[in-house]
Amino acid sequence: MVNVLIGSKNTTELDILYQKLANDKNFRVENVNTGKDTITKYLKINPDILILDNSLPDMSIEEVVGRLSSNPLERKKCNTVLTLPLDYNIKMNRYEKVSQVVYKPFVEKQLSNVVKEMAVDFNTPDLEVGEVDELLQSLNFNCLSGGYRYIRKAITYCYYRPEELEYLKNILNYLSYEFNTTYSQVRDSMYACIRPFKNASDYNCPKELFDALQNHGYRLSLKDFLEVVVLYLIRTKKKGRLF
Repeated sequence: MVNVLIGSKNTTELDILYQKLANDKNFRVENVNTGKDTITKYLKINPDILILDNSLPDMSIEEVVGRLSSNPLERKKCNTVLTLPLDYNIKMNRYEKVSQVVYKPFVEKQLSNVVKEMAVDFNTPDLEVGEVDELLQSLNFNCLSGGYRYIRKAITYCYYRPEELEYLKNILNYLSYEFNTTYSQVRDSMYACIRPFKNASDYNCPKELFDALQNHGYRLSLKDFLEVVVLYLIRTKKKGRLF
């Protein structure tokens, strides 16, 4: 499933694209009508592809891209398509986040073809909750422990947003917001939940994952554990089902 966010205001061509993507089971698409809402929604859903039109009433495309690029991780994520009039003069110092510029009026299927080409790099197979449960239980996790739901949600969240693995604090903040609880409650529960796994010496899991979890004999931190499991899931799911 490829997540697409469209930031535009009353643009017929983009309305048509929205309908096409909404009817395609490989895409999940949302549309917002202001620059402020584009930034807010982007930071909330972390889309794979952002389509940004110059019709936004409150901010220029340069301002939106600039605000998003203030985050070093986002700056490196080249996932933005600009849709502009042919005579538009782009005033931008950094272009790292911009993947394509498509000028209006669009040639037939030009924009949809650009999106589908980009989607190849972002099309992550859906991850079922049952698959995460089965994997965690193969690692001796207790599904009744207080931190289990946080571990499971963190894995699912980072599966679709692997760049979040770089900062454990961001993941914990997301979980505390999602479950309407405190940061310390999430952190302490997850550490307590992972303790039995760290003290075990054998797991009933696939060999590739087992070898990665061994970490040359060193115990994994919570951050490292999430990274190993999520990257394993991404690699394996692209080949098919886990079990």
